[in-house]
Amino acid sequence: MHPVSSTSIECVGWKRVVPTFLPPRKVYMTNIFRCTKRIAVTLTLALVMGLPLAAVAQPVHPETARGTNPATQPATFRTTPAQPAQEYQTLQERPDRIVAVLPNRMIVIAQEIRTAPVVSAQVWVKTGSVYEQEHVGAGLSHFLEHLLSGGSTSTHTEEENNATLGNIGAQINASTSLDNVRYYINTTREHTDTAVELLSDWMQNALITQAEYARERDVIQREFDMGNGEPGRIFWKITQQVRYRQHPARHPTIGYLDEYLKITRDEIYAFYKRMYVPNNMVFVVAGDIDKHRVVDHIAQLWAEVEPRDLPKLSFPIEPEIDSPREATGTADMDKPRLRLAWPGTRVAAPGDYALDVLAVILGQGESSRLVRNVRDQSRVVNGIDAYNLSYTWGEGFFGIDAEISQHAFDTYGSPAENQAQQKLTTEARWDAAARGVKDTIDQVVERVVKEGITPEELARAKRQILARTVYEGQSVQAIANQLASDVIGTGDPDYFQHYSDSIQKITAEEVQAAARKFLDPNRLITIRLMPQPRGQKLPPMTRPADEGKPDGMTEAVNLDNSQLIARIRKATAEKRSSNEAITLGPIHRYVLPNGLRLLVQKSTVVPAVAVQMYQLGGLLADEPGKEGIASATMTMLMKGTKTRTAQQIAMEIEDLGAALDTQCGNNTSITRGLALKEDLPRLLDLFADVTLNPSFPDDEWAKLRPRIVAAIARQNDTWSGELRTKFREAYFGSHPWSQLPLGRAEVVDKLTTGQLADFYQRHLGAADTVISVFGDVEPEAVKKEIEKRFADLPAHPLEKSHIDPAPTPQAKILQFSTNKPLAAVIIGYGPAGTRKDPDYPKIQVLSRVLSSFPTGWLDEELRGRGPGLVYAVGAGYATGLIPGYFALLFNTQPASVPEAVKRSVSVIQRAREILVDDVTLRRAKAAVLTDEFMAKQTNGDRAMDASLNELYELGQDEPAHFQRAINLLTADDLREVARVCLKNPVLVVLSHESIPEEKLKAAMESPATQPAQ
Repeated sequence: MHPVSSTSIECVGWKRVVPTFLPPRKVYMTNIFRCTKRIAVTLTLALVMGLPLAAVAQPVHPETARGTNPATQPATFRTTPAQPAQEYQTLQERPDRIVAVLPNRMIVIAQEIRTAPVVSAQVWVKTGSVYEQEHVGAGLSHFLEHLLSGGSTSTHTEEENNATLGNIGAQINASTSLDNVRYYINTTREHTDTAVELLSDWMQNALITQAEYARERDVIQREFDMGNGEPGRIFWKITQQVRYRQHPARHPTIGYLDEYLKITRDEIYAFYKRMYVPNNMVFVVAGDIDKHRVVDHIAQLWAEVEPRDLPKLSFPIEPEIDSPREATGTADMDKPRLRLAWPGTRVAAPGDYALDVLAVILGQGESSRLVRNVRDQSRVVNGIDAYNLSYTWGEGFFGIDAEISQHAFDTYGSPAENQAQQKLTTEARWDAAARGVKDTIDQVVERVVKEGITPEELARAKRQILARTVYEGQSVQAIANQLASDVIGTGDPDYFQHYSDSIQKITAEEVQAAARKFLDPNRLITIRLMPQPRGQKLPPMTRPADEGKPDGMTEAVNLDNSQLIARIRKATAEKRSSNEAITLGPIHRYVLPNGLRLLVQKSTVVPAVAVQMYQLGGLLADEPGKEGIASATMTMLMKGTKTRTAQQIAMEIEDLGAALDTQCGNNTSITRGLALKEDLPRLLDLFADVTLNPSFPDDEWAKLRPRIVAAIARQNDTWSGELRTKFREAYFGSHPWSQLPLGRAEVVDKLTTGQLADFYQRHLGAADTVISVFGDVEPEAVKKEIEKRFADLPAHPLEKSHIDPAPTPQAKILQFSTNKPLAAVIIGYGPAGTRKDPDYPKIQVLSRVLSSFPTGWLDEELRGRGPGLVYAVGAGYATGLIPGYFALLFNTQPASVPEAVKRSVSVIQRAREILVDDVTLRRAKAAVLTDEFMAKQTNGDRAMDASLNELYELGQDEPAHFQRAINLLTADDLREVARVCLKNPVLVVLSHESIPEEKLKAAMESPATQPAQ
């Protein structure tokens, strides 16, 4: 089953979105979500600005308060739940968890996790796009989800709901997949009751007003535009259509635009009343809670809601594929992508687990066969991946995804022996390259089918899967997601753990048998996504004309929870799980004789350890005009040492089920590792070897260099990547921060291994380095291990990084053309201060005044007032060791850009001219503090935070200082910092249609719009 990141995206891309240092996890639901209502602002800004999330956030303690302004009074909710009016039945109870069923057959899960004072409350409804019945293909489930999340109910208006969400500092979102819809509210522990009550109200009492329907209808049209400019989404939609001919899974979750536009408000409301019933829902709350109190509260809230009959559904049984299929599409991107897909099986069906193991062996990790043979040896792809996607409602597929390299274009697209083919068009040559890459992949697959796998490969894959089950579940949202997925998909709340046990029993013979059965060339589906010719417009996808005619074979679908309840009873009766007390100790700080700083924290949340090393440098170590050398140098650390080859490093890491990753940021060069606690000594051996003894072999650089060049080009494949490259160049000019950390392609392409080795040695020094080890460890023992391995690290680097600030930006308006069918905008202000600046807390709170869905000023102007002008919207502060900038971001259609810019400028002027009211100030503080606590749950997150606090000379008491600063902030402070920082606007517009310059100029100079009081 294909792993997907928690970032909700409707696509399965060749490149995983999860960080490379974290192994992907096993999922067994359709976790290919269409993120709606909003895109998480901090994530969006991090992607567009090219800065790590840590650069715009520091974890602190929560402080929240309710406001009393009658104009923005939150809805009234109970804070002390009464005793439930009806009893519930306990399906599972262990020291940290209750799984219960209410009389109306709603399943309730309460999971205690006391590592941080935060909670994630979620409701999952089994009503994704495949269950839309007569509306299938119109995107009705996705449309409805937009309307329910925060919308008006019979008990509270949308404004009241928004006020309440703002007061509790909520992180709110919702997402729709093929088979379920998920709603969540993340907040601090004191607001658990309110979060539960909000979700319950939306599920029971939504009104779906005509005004909200009209607004979200416009917003979703902007989402259609955005999807037509994102290769990953296009790739997935094509895959759906060619994989399925009769099953409703062939239709995109968002629907077809022409059919979507015909959906009426009444049709949506009727579907809501039909499908949103308690016996079709799972309610899960995870975090710093009292589990009994939470279940009692939910039972009381739902005591009067009766179960209702669900529609009798059936799906056509998808006919067997008995001959190869092909499909080709285009997208605005640099290099073609290739997907090979074989029809697979269902969750936990025979062959499913063997295919999971096969996916690891074939294409997950540096030692996997496809990576070694197709990427590294043949060099015909820049990246390659294998995965097994399986569902509960039908058969999925086993997939291999690759991005085709320039070397493949030169090799397969232009055979020297055929002069006629030298005159082929670029498109034809890329097509020939795709066919050549497919043949190369087929050879690797065929060898596994015929010869099987080695015992070493099997052991390595099992270890990796085992380790992933341990690494998962360190954040409340991830745990809540997993519990709901487990219960809905398998009826086992501990399935993820039990799954790993089943994997350990898989034999090499079973893996080969699965390969022979499923990887049949006669059933192969080949999908090519080719670069879209410049100037060519991609029309909206419509319902395919080749709609398969059902042959009469159908399969009944029962969505009622009664079947799940029976499966849970059986699973929990047969399988016992235990839970031990969690320890979270203080951070121990050591300074070694050479000046190396070491930070250690004991945490027994999971039996694993995160090791991270941060060195001052990153882009700031690059000389102007040589951007990219720091990143290339860090990447090469993994490609060989004085005692290990690149392949030996990869195999040792993957034998442990560990992860080791080296990369470059804006301010730092980073090495990160992750391992099970018993493997920490071996991980530290590898960690020290790659950081102290890199050999920079020529042959490895020859393979890596073109992949880095391709990765630089790939940054423009998405609208957010293309926008950030244009903005940074416009804002930072000739400064190294004008580039993203990967640097310039022309620089990287000319670098030699001698330059890389020299650069690394000149910038290596203990005084500029921090190592953090966070996890299930003993601090003093870790200190000894680090001293033993890093005692020879030079005390000081031979060359310091360039900490010179960028020139003060001049106000300007720049417009760039794109082939993507949308307009995207950044307005950057500055220069803002550094991370050490005393105004940092003020700017963070200001950013939440301006953008904190749903109550931020910018959100209200662009998403909440009148027609929905934009889809993605956010505001944030990007900084580091040198001054950064404050930015507003949104995407929309070209015709709406001037109006959206005008409204955005009015928000900035409002911040500079008026004092925020007490309610707004408190909400902004609550939002900042919720964000910070949510970002400080995993071992890796805490290690990163502590390391950066140390390197930035903030001290390990920075969270407490930050909290005090937040508590003391006043409205005067925010207006003052707005006047200081929100100046010198740099407007960058990326659009497929030219926008008159005079309209943009007029919008930037428009007078402030005074808000209604």
